[in-house]
Amino acid sequence: MPKRQQGSQLPLKKISLIVASVGILLLIGLLAGELIRRNSQDEATARGLTAAIGGPFSLVDQTGQRRSEADFAGQPMLIFFGFTYCPDVCPTALDRLGVSLDILRDTAPQAYAKLQPLFISVDPARDTPDALAEYLAYFHPKITGLTGTTQEIDAVKRAYKVYAARAQQADENGNYLVDHSSFFYLMDGDNKYLAHFPHMLAPEEMAQQLSKKLSAE
Repeated sequence: MPKRQQGSQLPLKKISLIVASVGILLLIGLLAGELIRRNSQDEATARGLTAAIGGPFSLVDQTGQRRSEADFAGQPMLIFFGFTYCPDVCPTALDRLGVSLDILRDTAPQAYAKLQPLFISVDPARDTPDALAEYLAYFHPKITGLTGTTQEIDAVKRAYKVYAARAQQADENGNYLVDHSSFFYLMDGDNKYLAHFPHMLAPEEMAQQLSKKLSAE
């Protein structure tokens, strides 16, 4: 009698194990499918965002000359948005950029020759062409500064998805800060997004990344 009970329970255990295994496999399949779906969505979103960075602009450089994206056609642009009264982020970023450019000049002269670094002001009220010329002279001669009217700067900020907001309060001398994005945007010769770099990236690493990206251009 006990043997018949054990024998009758064995198939039930096997069936339970099979059902559990199938359930686990189905769960893994569902999770994998959801992961693939989410990754595909994230990839599509990333492609959409990067494709949306960049666009036409019409601004004035530090010599007073009107410049547009057409003036840099065929030249990859490395763009940083900032302002000349910036106390820390902008001078740090531009100093690192200058070192990166010197490294690129020595290690990848062709990439250096075709790259156009741009510093676009997010503070047009104070950043006149003369102010840009004086400020950028401290960093690297290859950097071109651009400014314009408030409407022109707002338009280029929208085109490049840049955040910038003036502080509500000024000090006793009327000075104020501007909170802003602090990335370098690398655009190809057709003004299409290639990559972006944080402003604190080591100059050696930036030069290496620029060389790698521009070698394909």
